[in-house]
Amino acid sequence: MSAERFTGKIVEEEYDVVVVGGGLAGVCAAIASARNGAKTVIIQDRPVFGGNSSSEIRVPPGGATNGGAWARETGVIEEIQLENLVRNHARTDSGMMNSIWDLVLYEKVRDQENLSFHLNTSARGVEMEGNRIKAVICEQLGSERRLRIKGKIFIDCTGDGTVGAAAGASFRMGREARDEFNESLAPEKADNVTQGSSLMFLARDVGRPVKFTPPPWAERYPTEESLYKRFHHIRKKEFGGFWWIEVGWPFNTIDQNEEIRDEALRHLLGVWDHIKNHGDHGAENMALEWIGFLPGKRESRRLMGDYILTENDVRNNTPFPDRVAYGGWFIDIHTPGGILAKDQPPEPLCGDPDKSDELRVELYSIPFRCLYSRDVENLMMAGRNISVTHVALGTTRLMLTCAVMGQAAGTAAAMCVRYGITPRELYRTRIKELQQRLLRDDCFILDMPNEDPDDKARKAKATATSSAPLSLEPNGGAVELNVHRGQIFPVSADRIDSISLHLTSSREDGAILRVELLRAEDIWHFNREAEPLKAVEVEVPPKSSGWVEIPFKLEGLRPGLYRINVRACQGVRWSTAEPMPGVASIYRRPNWRRWVSTHLNLAMRIEPPSHPFGPENAINGVSRPERWPNIWISDPSQPLPQSLTLEFGEEIEFDEIHLTFDTFLMCDFREFTPLQPPKECVRDYAVMIRRNGSWEVILEVESNYLRKRVHRFEDKLRADAIRVEVRATNGDRSARIYEVRVY
Repeated sequence: MSAERFTGKIVEEEYDVVVVGGGLAGVCAAIASARNGAKTVIIQDRPVFGGNSSSEIRVPPGGATNGGAWARETGVIEEIQLENLVRNHARTDSGMMNSIWDLVLYEKVRDQENLSFHLNTSARGVEMEGNRIKAVICEQLGSERRLRIKGKIFIDCTGDGTVGAAAGASFRMGREARDEFNESLAPEKADNVTQGSSLMFLARDVGRPVKFTPPPWAERYPTEESLYKRFHHIRKKEFGGFWWIEVGWPFNTIDQNEEIRDEALRHLLGVWDHIKNHGDHGAENMALEWIGFLPGKRESRRLMGDYILTENDVRNNTPFPDRVAYGGWFIDIHTPGGILAKDQPPEPLCGDPDKSDELRVELYSIPFRCLYSRDVENLMMAGRNISVTHVALGTTRLMLTCAVMGQAAGTAAAMCVRYGITPRELYRTRIKELQQRLLRDDCFILDMPNEDPDDKARKAKATATSSAPLSLEPNGGAVELNVHRGQIFPVSADRIDSISLHLTSSREDGAILRVELLRAEDIWHFNREAEPLKAVEVEVPPKSSGWVEIPFKLEGLRPGLYRINVRACQGVRWSTAEPMPGVASIYRRPNWRRWVSTHLNLAMRIEPPSHPFGPENAINGVSRPERWPNIWISDPSQPLPQSLTLEFGEEIEFDEIHLTFDTFLMCDFREFTPLQPPKECVRDYAVMIRRNGSWEVILEVESNYLRKRVHRFEDKLRADAIRVEVRATNGDRSARIYEVRVY
């Protein structure tokens, strides 16, 4: 009889929460679990954290900003990305994710109290007690250790659902049939096809011509037609590869991961050979600096929960009562086979931009029931292996969406430990408590305000030294009215006399512009049917540039968000404006059915002027634009310092103050300048309290760049008013505060 032998020692450890997988979902899950009081460990099979975003793979994190303005993910992942922004010289872009990003993630895990970690450690099996996981069995590279790690709650963030599969959890892999969930994008018959895995590269202009000779085993791409619908011209001195160098079906993305790497490398070098040696691609001086050898996976196993999120849920923005996360990326399903399918575009939008009308979605919710296993009672999951269909995975798989799922799962796991319950029991008995905890920790949940009974700020009266009016003056840019365009904006008055647009016409004749005014429910769901309040036609004078007034003369309105639609008009341009929270522009091609969000604001004036940035916003329960701007902004014409004051009407006792600042949630981090914090963010501030009629400074902070700051005090403090004095920002003329909480 043979016996298993191995070198190294056996290490046994025990924790409350065990997170397996160190991508962004796992990192955020582990940090959230530890911050919420659970003794936590994170296990990662690579030498660095970050998963597909790490320096080993170098895919930039993306997420909900694709689906709407002011939609960037907050919470732990915002904290991490801001830290990277101020420390890392490299842009957050394809092929450019570097070791400083790895270091930021490492430090966030290492420095977190209550959190342990094991790198280079691969979970290879589990020990079970009935339908509960007792321990995961791991092997650690280099140390030759075998680890047996026990826990109460396990969170599978492996991407491949490795822990869940070992535990016997039900999972799916491949595509569902169209009629199973009535999904329009599903195939007629179910199959095992998955999206593929990509290899990235980084090339750099070295200032002189560089030759490239491909190895004999590289794939050949001799003509432009051989890279069908795959854009590959080099436009920068530093260029970070192509996501479409992807290999999937007929390979199995788990079992044949090594074969996929080898095949993708053949094609990567073949693509580079084409760029260097076949045609003029502007790459004469470009040299390869880095090549990925670890495939970035998009899809494998999906562990099944008590609910399976579908295409229809994503399209219809289903308002789940147990919603804990959100997404907004379009339904991004790549062509089966990837680059092996040479006669097809790598994904539908590359072949037909009008597919945007079919594939784009607005912000949607992800329910908690998708984040725990339906048949292993102490197993949770976060990341691309959650309970979704193949079609829905096309949007939920984005890394920043995975990160907010991770924070939700980690927070829930800590609560399960605290109360001695399973995730399913938490869903049934404490889901509102979980949701409110996530909001408190700066996560966002669609259409769910702060209702925390412990937050004393909710009952305060807010005042400020000044407040900004809505200002959308021209900033020098413009967009063509070759498509229908619209803008959502806040109105504080009970009437709209007129709206003026800043337009430029190159036409020889006067252009007739048709404009509609509608009520807007929020700044994201702009495809819900609504009858116009009024439609007006106005003339844009020939060869003109300036303000065009549109008389609406509407009275008896409710303050809130409104929307103006402007029909396409060739030869006319609409000036752009500096972005303001709560303002979102949209467009629609004439042949489309649906509107699409953009990341710019358009120049307009409202009469009477709107004043939507008052101090009451800081305690209204929402800490980002949604149904209102939800932010206090001081008047930019008034110099700093400016202050926000909460009056309680009586003396209260507290030991914790939460402040949420503006870090420009309009766009993702690819659009920021490295080493520069968002200019809108408060830099220097003080917190004061009033006792017995006298003000006292209890806290002073300089050089801040974070959105969420939590200040805890060793001793209980008493005061009848609290003031936040903003002394400087990172460049903006106004003080900006989304939320103040007091505990």
